[in-house]
Amino acid sequence: MFNAGSLASTARSAILVCAMGIASVASAHAQTKPFGPGFDGWSFTATTEKPGLVVCRATRTAGNREDILGMRNDLKPYFSVKAEGRKGKWPGTIINVPGKPRGVLEWTSTGEANGIRMWFPLPTSAVDRIVEAGAFEFSLPDTEDSGKVNLGKRAMDAWVRVHECVKANSR
Repeated sequence: MFNAGSLASTARSAILVCAMGIASVASAHAQTKPFGPGFDGWSFTATTEKPGLVVCRATRTAGNREDILGMRNDLKPYFSVKAEGRKGKWPGTIINVPGKPRGVLEWTSTGEANGIRMWFPLPTSAVDRIVEAGAFEFSLPDTEDSGKVNLGKRAMDAWVRVHECVKANSR
């Protein structure tokens, strides 16, 4: 006799087992290693996400914040902050250096968040200017949601270390 409930339960179990297997294979490929000593709240890692793709991160922990300055070895840099529950994509996100007139040291990015982390991909030239200033602000379009990120006095040194990591892990 055909039992649809039993078939559905078996299918859900099979899907769960497959998903767990895929997750374990994916995590087996992602390997994170430290990359040099930390300073001024910054720590550095190189994560192999898949063969040939390494993400170099400078993570700064200050108080309740955990801010990331990262770049993949395909030369795609980004900033990341805690998502604070945000999920989605925000094309037209404004990233700027605090205290500068609107339009001066200001860039547009597509902010994206998964509930845990929010990230902002930017051109290398923009990241250079932001780390030189030591801080940035973000403003999500069509919302009143914004934030300010202080990168500390040694942000430029952290960015240099990220570049060293990328060079050491270049394709």
